[in-house]
Amino acid sequence: MRIAVLMGGDSPERDVSLASGQAVAAALVRAGHEVRTVDIPSVAAVLEMPELLDDDLVFPALHGGQGEDGHLQAVLDVMGIRYALSGATASAIAMDKAASKRIMRGAGIPTPDWLQVTWDRKAAKPGILTAKDGPERSSAGLTMERVFARARADIGFPLVVKLNGAGSSVGVEIVERPDEFEAAVGRVVDVPCRKCLDLLIEKFIPGRELTATIFMGRRLPLLEIRPHDGFYDYRNKYSVGASEYLVPAPVHSPLYEQICADALRTYELIGCRGVARVDFRLDQNDYKCLEINTIPGMTETSLVPKAAAAVGITFEALVDDLCRAALTAD
Repeated sequence: MRIAVLMGGDSPERDVSLASGQAVAAALVRAGHEVRTVDIPSVAAVLEMPELLDDDLVFPALHGGQGEDGHLQAVLDVMGIRYALSGATASAIAMDKAASKRIMRGAGIPTPDWLQVTWDRKAAKPGILTAKDGPERSSAGLTMERVFARARADIGFPLVVKLNGAGSSVGVEIVERPDEFEAAVGRVVDVPCRKCLDLLIEKFIPGRELTATIFMGRRLPLLEIRPHDGFYDYRNKYSVGASEYLVPAPVHSPLYEQICADALRTYELIGCRGVARVDFRLDQNDYKCLEINTIPGMTETSLVPKAAAAVGITFEALVDDLCRAALTAD
């Protein structure tokens, strides 16, 4: 099979994408495919790449931005190019954390309470504030003070401030005290992104970090992440030895089954395809679903390959199966 692995892009997660892309390409070569890597400067550049039509399949290994939020997938659809992993609609919904949380809540899947704020970077102020129960359409007079007041009243401290449409723990701040709030928001909005961006202010869930992989509609073992210091931020994700990984996670049944079942339901509700990773926090016997990732990290040491390896699926077999399934999909 001739496969083009797209990677790079212009999101803050470019470096992670390059690592995933190279790892996927090497694994596909070991699986016997003819593979080329394409470091794209932006998703728009794909429109000027008709040579992709000569490949049997594209494997998107872009993280964050338009590479993961459905833009790339829509471009490939328009060009008539087959690709692995989720389609444009599922990708867009999953990348919009607030949208996917509304779907979870509507289906009875527990997720932390949240507020959504559209921040206008050019004006250096918040735009429309959206609460968990619906939009507050009157944005007149919306100030940082009003956002803070809503966050304190509706969410409480500690809380998490993060970008609504990013991954790899880019733009995530845990705010322990009210006097830390404004500075934390400032650091998040300073992350290189679009002129207007959505922030998620979410209730902080203490406890254990869990992730569930759904591979072609199949539940893989639940995995627990134990950072040696702090929370599972960008440094702890990508620094060798910074975190410990337990798979299967030491969670008693039936709680283990409930979490895995909700991961599969989230995958199906959003309409994912191929593989996705669903992240949870577990506090005693109370768990909350945080988000779903349609292009999870795909190096050999990433979470999805670790879960696959626990049931005997090699990294080569993992990416090979994803490509073969995409080629035969309707």
